[in-house]
Amino acid sequence: MDLDSPAYGDERERSVFMESNAFGLTIGLYAGLVGAFIAAVFGLFLLPVTLLVLTTMLPSLAALWYAKRRGVNPQKLAENAGARSTMLGIVVFGVGMVVTFAAMSYTVFAGQPLISPPQFDVTPGEGFLGGMAQGAVIGGMIGGAGAIIGGVHGYRKANRVRPAQA
Repeated sequence: MDLDSPAYGDERERSVFMESNAFGLTIGLYAGLVGAFIAAVFGLFLLPVTLLVLTTMLPSLAALWYAKRRGVNPQKLAENAGARSTMLGIVVFGVGMVVTFAAMSYTVFAGQPLISPPQFDVTPGEGFLGGMAQGAVIGGMIGGAGAIIGGVHGYRKANRVRPAQA
């Protein structure tokens, strides 16, 4: 991760940057939890499980591993944070997981979803929605390529400036 890189700025900028990453991760966790619930309500089974694993378990385990590798005990930090903030996170994720698995249980035992998903017969290339789908996938590829090109260009520009400063 090269945390000593000048890209992280001074101590204040690094702190704000790390806080913003934690905020983004938290939003991602909540979005994954909501996505898993919605998928479960529509009777999907593997997608909610995959979303729960990828958006809650994997980042949490990676963060614990990273902190322990650096000699920080996240459990102790959580205990120091106070019962209210720790309990809020536990309750939100606990309730979210319970209702997601409850929706999945309904599908498993009843043999049908809580809500039947709308049936869309969209063939890319036909009609308005097909044209939108085509535009979206082409735009996504162009945007991804632009991000790669921009990242490479920025990396090269940063490395050209460094030797001159030395």
